[in-house]
Amino acid sequence: MNKNAKRWIPAAVVPVVIATAAVALPVAADASPALPEKTAGQVLELIATSAGTAYSGTIEQTSDLGLPDLSALGQPDGSGGGDAASNALELVSGSHTARVFVGGADTQRLQVLDSMAERNVVRNGDSVWFYDSSTKEAVHATSEVTAQLPTGSAVSPAEAAEKLLAAVEPSTTVEVVETARVAGRAAYQLRLTPSDDTLVGTVTLSVDAETGLPLEASITAKGQDAAAFSVGFSSIDYSAPDAALFDFTPPAGTSVTEKSITDADLAQAKAHADSLPETPTGLAPVVIGDGWDAIVELPAGSYAPDAGSSDLLAQLTDKVDGGRAIGTSLVSVLVTDDGRVLAGAVGIAQLQAAASR
Repeated sequence: MNKNAKRWIPAAVVPVVIATAAVALPVAADASPALPEKTAGQVLELIATSAGTAYSGTIEQTSDLGLPDLSALGQPDGSGGGDAASNALELVSGSHTARVFVGGADTQRLQVLDSMAERNVVRNGDSVWFYDSSTKEAVHATSEVTAQLPTGSAVSPAEAAEKLLAAVEPSTTVEVVETARVAGRAAYQLRLTPSDDTLVGTVTLSVDAETGLPLEASITAKGQDAAAFSVGFSSIDYSAPDAALFDFTPPAGTSVTEKSITDADLAQAKAHADSLPETPTGLAPVVIGDGWDAIVELPAGSYAPDAGSSDLLAQLTDKVDGGRAIGTSLVSVLVTDDGRVLAGAVGIAQLQAAASR
């Protein structure tokens, strides 16, 4: 997942999205195709060869954390547009659809389709647009830096796979378990089984047998049979997308904020590649531990909820020693009495222990 996902969501729930990496609907697979046998190492090498692949497709997305369905939060007609916390939590409950277009290493577009609105992230060379039709607001970021720039809240199976593979440790079991057909493509299924003290039971990556592109990534919590999170293509086309798709012009009436990404900004983002970007107050988050049971801590003062966010937080969390917490099948979040926010794919007790260290 790209690290600028926080553009769309408040600090209190950023760790929920970051720790889970992706949320999506498992794509129905046809009968297992016959493919040449490959080792886990060979499938990982196949994934590495997929960089730069051009494609377009539809991603179906859902989550089942045990949270209530928040898809109708916001406007009375259920069209969204509620406060930031409502919008963020809606992303980790219910189902969602997105269209993704990748023309190459420096041209990408993601359209997240809401019930009556959409969010767009468009990258074309050194120009990146972030647009939300519900608020009629856009951010235009530019940079002369030639390295790959962050593209906002873009989430694809490939990005999810990259994040999940980054959590693999020597103690993680990595194996090829079977073949499948996803979005009409024959795929190898790679299973990762952590041995850490984490809520993650297994991770399954479906990898296109021909291109190496991850077509689906799903996470199953310990003790569960169904995936708690999964992101996958329902359709995919390997033809190069029309170049015009990457030329974005904000609609009339859009409020546009111009930003410039400097070399220093990019260096700072790289320094926090496995954590979150800086908080709104400029206070950098702390990552405690590594691998599957890593915990992200946002310092006191980095989260200043508006009234709606505060009310929603109170409704969804329970009072615990040291603060308020919410625990799901896969992710836990603790807001301490002194204002810190801790989150990770671990139990609430582990967050409390980390908070008191």
